[in-house]
Amino acid sequence: MDISIVVPVFNEEAFVKQSLTSLLNQTYPAKQLVVVDDGSTDNSVVIIRKLADAYPNLKLITSDKASTHAPGEKVVRAFMRGFDVLSADWDVVCKFDADIVFPDNYLEKLNYAFNSNDKLGMFGGLLTIPNKDAWEVESISRNNHLRGPIKAYSKACYTDVGGLRVALGWDTLDELLALQRGYQVKIDKELLVKHLRPTGAKYNYKGAVTKGRLFYELGYGFFLGVLASIKWSFNQRGSLLAALGGFLGAWFTCKPKLVTKQEARFITRYRWSQIFSRFIS
Repeated sequence: MDISIVVPVFNEEAFVKQSLTSLLNQTYPAKQLVVVDDGSTDNSVVIIRKLADAYPNLKLITSDKASTHAPGEKVVRAFMRGFDVLSADWDVVCKFDADIVFPDNYLEKLNYAFNSNDKLGMFGGLLTIPNKDAWEVESISRNNHLRGPIKAYSKACYTDVGGLRVALGWDTLDELLALQRGYQVKIDKELLVKHLRPTGAKYNYKGAVTKGRLFYELGYGFFLGVLASIKWSFNQRGSLLAALGGFLGAWFTCKPKLVTKQEARFITRYRWSQIFSRFIS
């Protein structure tokens, strides 16, 4: 199975060598590793070029201008620049971040997972963060959601969901669309990767508004959207009023959604089923 990897990079000089080296020394090697520099102003490009000189399967794509800074959108635009230069003969494509250190058997496990399950559409492990002298699972990774920094897609699944959407919440939307189309999403909870820069939990007022609006754009019904805004505010310590304002503002003005009516119906039913199953268990 041919595995292709795209790694967006922006000012990652502290992490990128360790991250890429972990991918370049896998027990099951990737066929293509495309690193997309998104206008870094530090020494990231210098570090990547040295690695590219030593590893022929590593290709660097550079840009003098960074993508427009917008949560979610920036990294997807950088990923797409790398995806566009991949050769056509890949079976699995991975979108990995540049602040991740992978165990040396990560791609071997990934290859086995996809080879042994024709219905598997997306696969990944769990992110861990340092805590004193140990590594523990990142709290945001404990909700059975495959995290954006370590996502892998089968070619069929990636094609059917229409690739990555240039929007905040792309890594939630693609998972829901994969499930709606009958694919399985698997998280190997024994496959632990090190997240050198833990996910930030601070959201300003504007970010909270955007997050609330996302729940509407994903097709959440009124009560589910309000509940999701409350839950998000509690878990991420963001402004509840801002999140509710974002959702309700989009709801009452009938803003365009990221999903079709059919997809929205599935997403709403799926989310409610998750809520009810937690109460039952």
